[in-house]
Amino acid sequence: MSIVAVDFGTSNTVVCLENRARGTPETLVFPFSAHYPGGPPLVPSAVYIDSRGEALIGRPAAAATDKSRLFRGFKRDLSQEFEPSPRLVDGASYTSARVGEIFLDRLYAALNAQGVLPSQLILSAPVGAYEHYLNWLREACFRLALPEPLVVDESTAAALGYAIEAPGALVLVVDLGGGTLDLSLVRTSPLPTGAREQRAEVIAKSDRPWGCGGADIDQWIAEDYLDRAGLTRRSIGETAWQNLLLVAEAVKIRLSAQRFAAESWFDEQSFETHELRLDRDGLEAILERQQLLDRLREAVDEVLDQAYGRGVAKKEIAHVVLVGGTGLIPAVRKQLIGLFGREKVRFGKPFEAVAHGALTLARYGAVEDHLRHTYALRHWNPYAKAYEYLPLFTGGTPYPVAGEPILLQANAAGQKEVSLVLGELSAGTTTEVYEDAAGMLRTRPGSADGSFRPLGKRNQVNFTLDPPGVAGVDRLEVRFAVDGTRTLRVTVRDLSTGRLLVDEQPAGRLK
Repeated sequence: MSIVAVDFGTSNTVVCLENRARGTPETLVFPFSAHYPGGPPLVPSAVYIDSRGEALIGRPAAAATDKSRLFRGFKRDLSQEFEPSPRLVDGASYTSARVGEIFLDRLYAALNAQGVLPSQLILSAPVGAYEHYLNWLREACFRLALPEPLVVDESTAAALGYAIEAPGALVLVVDLGGGTLDLSLVRTSPLPTGAREQRAEVIAKSDRPWGCGGADIDQWIAEDYLDRAGLTRRSIGETAWQNLLLVAEAVKIRLSAQRFAAESWFDEQSFETHELRLDRDGLEAILERQQLLDRLREAVDEVLDQAYGRGVAKKEIAHVVLVGGTGLIPAVRKQLIGLFGREKVRFGKPFEAVAHGALTLARYGAVEDHLRHTYALRHWNPYAKAYEYLPLFTGGTPYPVAGEPILLQANAAGQKEVSLVLGELSAGTTTEVYEDAAGMLRTRPGSADGSFRPLGKRNQVNFTLDPPGVAGVDRLEVRFAVDGTRTLRVTVRDLSTGRLLVDEQPAGRLK
């Protein structure tokens, strides 16, 4: 029996366990692993459905020629509020949730084939993962009869993977993977004499879920090539577009180590072979045009502002560690070195830090964390004829915590039903994701109400009023609390009758 940690990434996945002989994490190799020069064995996060309905994962899936049967990027779909429509393969419907479950199932089967039977399974999740992603992880493990997983956020695990040997240090983790940009400022705490727990305190966090990952850069490179060639994604067809994305990824990877790269791709409609050529200056021009470095700087500033509000200055940060393949891009490293100094920036474990840190976390104990977002109650203002949002717990609040009682009135005379809608409330501007006429995912500024993201209909608290409500009269006393498992609980008392309508009802697990 073993403790297994899985860093399920948008582009690649790392699986590791502890080598008991050496007492160090060991990254596992599978028949479907991919090997990159100078890097560890990685499992491409790809699923291919063949003509018999059988699923391949990893390297054989990513290399398959029929891209209409290939699924990539499904982890990012699962960790965002926006999820694409299901795709049909041989008449069968495949959602991102189903594809992700297939991937985990095949991965676990490969573990068993090597004689690895996990007694504990640790899975990582992005800082900005929404509640439904964490629920999906747990429900998928339950359906697949896997051990109930311990879920740790990727940035905290990465900090432990890089800096567990320096307890008490402030570590800024910059996680630039295939799908997201997550930043986390973590302080590792000293290990008390005789204690077996290692705790890490999360000081500040930020995430930029769309338009900042390696998959986005691949798309930008491919779009730049098509624009220069006078072509469009629609004109070359979906299969050729998927081939072009793989070529763009290969060019991006090579430009991390050399100044020029060229790769060929095949257009199956015209039966022509084309070559994508790009130098490092051209890649940096694309990144500048797409404002990747601007978004990185904004995320750093957001974390530093949060830290300052908690009495932590920038100069106190001892380490800045990079996680994810996008962190290999010289322009990204250059910007972080310019912000923090060369002696603080570390990028020696971009692919394995999360999985290794998660494994270390299981060995040494728990993480002392804070709520990562502000949560609010949405209510209707009948006078303004608009929704308003009442903050309940702000980002950075340690838990468990109980809020002050809130008095609510009926929206209108005779109201018989009440629904408490709870969600995340963004303090800044929001971004909406949409699909343009060419089928590309784009971003645009969100609406004012877009700053509020409900936890989901199944997390709403619904009950009836008997007798019906009277407008302008306080009717309900509502208390909110967050317990030690980050579960938001609601208690509601009817002031008119004195009855307890809701008693510590769970209303969602918070991040």
